[in-house]
Amino acid sequence: MTAMLDATDRPAAGIGREAVDPAGWTGAELEARTDWRFAATAAETAHLVDMARAGAARLDGDPDRLLATARSDFDLGPFAGRVDAMLDSLRDGPGIALYRGLPMDDLSPIEVATVYWAMGLHMGVPRSNNPEGDMIGHVLDAGREYGHPRHRGYQTAATMDYHCDQTDAVALLCIHTAKSGGLSKIASTVRLHNEVLRRRPDLLDTLTRPFCWTKHGEMNAGEAPYFESPVFNFHDGRLSTAFGPQHIMKGHALPEAPDMTPAQREAIDFVSELAEEHHADMEFRRGDIQILNNYTAIHTRTEFEDWPEPERKRVLWRLWLSIPDFRPPTPYSVQWSRGVSPEGTRQQIRLVYPG
Repeated sequence: MTAMLDATDRPAAGIGREAVDPAGWTGAELEARTDWRFAATAAETAHLVDMARAGAARLDGDPDRLLATARSDFDLGPFAGRVDAMLDSLRDGPGIALYRGLPMDDLSPIEVATVYWAMGLHMGVPRSNNPEGDMIGHVLDAGREYGHPRHRGYQTAATMDYHCDQTDAVALLCIHTAKSGGLSKIASTVRLHNEVLRRRPDLLDTLTRPFCWTKHGEMNAGEAPYFESPVFNFHDGRLSTAFGPQHIMKGHALPEAPDMTPAQREAIDFVSELAEEHHADMEFRRGDIQILNNYTAIHTRTEFEDWPEPERKRVLWRLWLSIPDFRPPTPYSVQWSRGVSPEGTRQQIRLVYPG
């Protein structure tokens, strides 16, 4: 396991050098660790229920009113220490945090949203997930096609590729589990970089040069439909990764973009193979909150089967967060630094996704 060195004591990361970082781990190493797992306590649960009920009462049934709130509006009580510990885990630890045990059955949907939003405000700045302006996204099967150039994988039931999201950190709250499938898989991109360096150093030149990434049609008129970002980025002596094979392949397939080269495809495929080799598994339970550092971890989920009843469909709520004093951003995250917000986007918080 990578030694837990203070950031000031670590050698600077750079092209052609092994990245020494606590966010570098194998799946077996992460699964054996407990420093990223946080179980709800009775004191936290009692306080969060009281805070949620008081906060939701001020919303008068309108979750959009959360958009006008500030972190000072929510006293997290004993949960505040948990939030700080999770931020430490994201910033300069394994790059993942799991909070298990949010008391879903004691809270109404708008009260759950109040707790989740309050946590997000105490961590950073929430960002829009889509052109519809959803500040809390809904990860569910909305009947979309995984391979469609304008559709996103999180709105399908398909197995997804390993990827990072567009913000500093992504939080996923499990509202309902699937009938079967939907297993979460996570891999350390620090570990993957070091494996590429050890096993296929010839691919590093390609992986540190720009790829074309699709914007999924989520842009203003006159803008290019793609942008550019390398996979492995080095800033201020730290490694920050951007990875998403579907986004990249769809970007290079656009008429305006150059074709993907055989070297680029080989490099992406090799990183994907390494991710599967070194991943950790995590099964979502109702009330779990998984939070990932998008610069040091990539994630996916397996195909799932939904329950026949619409009210039991698998649903995760997603928060995209910009976090102060975080790891240096990639061109990928800079492109979406204000979230997905083309002209005309109106921010909103929906408790149920239509469809």
